[in-house]
Amino acid sequence: MRIGKKLAISYGLLAVLTALITGFILRALIGNAEILVIVVGVALLVVLMSYWLSRSLTSPLSRMTIMAERMASDDLEHRLPVERSDEIGELSKSLNDLAANLKGRIDELRSEKTKADLILDNMAEGILLINGNSEVILTNPTIERIFQVRTDNIVGYPVLHSVRSFDLDRAVQESVVSGKEVVDEIDLQAPFRRLRIRVMPIKSSTGERQTLAVIRDITRQKQVEKLRKDFVANISHELKTPLTGLKLLSETLLRSIDTDPASSRIFIKRLDKELSTLINMVLELIDLSKLETQQEAIETVPTDLGELVNEVGLSFSQLAASKGLSLNLSIPENVPLVTGDNEQLLTLIRNLVDNAIRYTMSGGKIDVKLEPVGSHIDLIVQDNGIGLAKREISRIFERFYRADKARSRETGGTGLGLSIVKHIAENHNATIEVDSSLGIGSTFIVNFPLDKESSKHS
Repeated sequence: MRIGKKLAISYGLLAVLTALITGFILRALIGNAEILVIVVGVALLVVLMSYWLSRSLTSPLSRMTIMAERMASDDLEHRLPVERSDEIGELSKSLNDLAANLKGRIDELRSEKTKADLILDNMAEGILLINGNSEVILTNPTIERIFQVRTDNIVGYPVLHSVRSFDLDRAVQESVVSGKEVVDEIDLQAPFRRLRIRVMPIKSSTGERQTLAVIRDITRQKQVEKLRKDFVANISHELKTPLTGLKLLSETLLRSIDTDPASSRIFIKRLDKELSTLINMVLELIDLSKLETQQEAIETVPTDLGELVNEVGLSFSQLAASKGLSLNLSIPENVPLVTGDNEQLLTLIRNLVDNAIRYTMSGGKIDVKLEPVGSHIDLIVQDNGIGLAKREISRIFERFYRADKARSRETGGTGLGLSIVKHIAENHNATIEVDSSLGIGSTFIVNFPLDKESSKHS
């Protein structure tokens, strides 16, 4: 029973009791029964008026009590009816305004929190906020990816316990003691990662001293820097060799052109060969640079790999025959289409066949096959050439890498062809498998996803 109803009943009973006692006293003194009837009637009237009065006061108060309880329970949608123009009505209106203002403020805070969470969740950097007890009180998903640990194993724990990095813990302690920002690069093992960390002291809105650690995974950046340095070193060496050869040949040619015409013709042929190698290297470097930086958009269309294989086979048939090699093509009927760039795919097939011809001895054979397999099609280039040692297979797609440097120089290889193959395959969502044994030969399998329409009908 509500407080208002209890008050109404209490006042009513008190009024009835008072009226009855008064009536009995008067009847005893006067002895008139009519007085008792009048007194009882007055008492009933008083009861009704008391009930009405209490209802008019306590009912709005009860509704206000209910609303206050809802507001305390985070229900700010409820509103009171404003039916009066007196103080009770003003109080109801004020309570409604308070609920509306609170809802607006809370909605703003929630919106700001959502924005902050969105920023934190999508930052490339990992964030650790650490309190005065060296416990992590805030983090973001990037920290999970960097340190490979769940958030619930980070928040509430000391830095060393949560991310298990002595170097990061040392940087945090150094920043706390010195009160200054600490910037460093640290390494993580298994798997290896290089991290750049910035640790700085901050103060919370309440004045509490805290520490903020911002962590970026720069492993890829360091790898790119190393590749760039290696590339510059490699290209300097690779260009220096043919340029030096050209210089020597030209000097020798100048000395012998008048005195020894026969030797001069030999030098001219060698000069032409070196120039061709140098030109091919420059052209392949340009192609590789475009592929790596994606300077040119890929014009993908449904493509028949069978037609491209035939075209490459025709263009290499004379070269293969001149080296005493058997070049065999195996193309099934109704080859399913792949989605790709014709020129890039042609380059990929050409480079694989060219590589096989360069490293297969006279009397050997090269097989180029297409084999549809479910929703994919395999391009297979197989030879029985000199092959590769197992330890070399993982490196053959690196720029300028040559397993047999002497033979590569002899055949005019640039060391860029397979690197170009790898990038073209990646551009077409294709994978490459290599199986090779030294002295037995090599097999390259490029697995292409089929064009969607072809896949439906295959």
